[in-house]
Amino acid sequence: MSMLPIYYDYGPMSGFYPAMPIRSMLTNMLNDELAMLPLASIAPRRKILPAKWSQSVHMENYSPDDVKVNVEDGVVRIHARHVRGDEENGEVRETKRCIKIPEGVDQSKVHCKMLNDHTYLVEAPLLRREEEEEMEVQVESVPAITDGKREDMQLVESSKPYETKLDLSVFEPDHITVKRRGNLVAVSADHSRDENGVKVSRSFRREFTVPEGVDYKHIKCVRDPQGHVAIMAPRGEKK
Repeated sequence: MSMLPIYYDYGPMSGFYPAMPIRSMLTNMLNDELAMLPLASIAPRRKILPAKWSQSVHMENYSPDDVKVNVEDGVVRIHARHVRGDEENGEVRETKRCIKIPEGVDQSKVHCKMLNDHTYLVEAPLLRREEEEEMEVQVESVPAITDGKREDMQLVESSKPYETKLDLSVFEPDHITVKRRGNLVAVSADHSRDENGVKVSRSFRREFTVPEGVDYKHIKCVRDPQGHVAIMAPRGEKK
């Protein structure tokens, strides 16, 4: 069992605004309203994943010294106990709450903080999954881009691999960057140079999703001397 310290948060999001000029108070209230707008209205094309897990518990009529929080066996236990008088002649008020920590949460970093309205907020960061990590794919040079059956491609498979070809002949190898996050692949290239006293910049951006049934974890990027680039991956094992 591990006892958690309780922190105190007096920020505007707790629902309590300290004494301040009316203009400052209205500004804070407006910022809170904007923060609560639906994500779809702010960035409809981007899927925003929560950076942490949180759960709130209301403990009214208890002082911070009355509340103890601990984590045991994947469960957060909140125990509030207030004694008025003494143990033999007095009044005892007690409240218990149990919160199960869901999968995918870093239980070693669970912490608790008290908001101004006697609400206790238990939170912890989410564990990062391998498929959510962004990885850079090295661009390898090959004598020629073939159909995947040549040894120089290092992709000799029993079935034809997945392949996407790009013409990046206007860029040098060190101008090209390929990154993968899960089955999403992003290719970018940037280059600037002076031509007759005029600065010329070139940029290339493309994102694509590796289709289902392809082993995206073993994706490979190759470039031939003519500047043609191929993004390839073997087919996944059939189940």
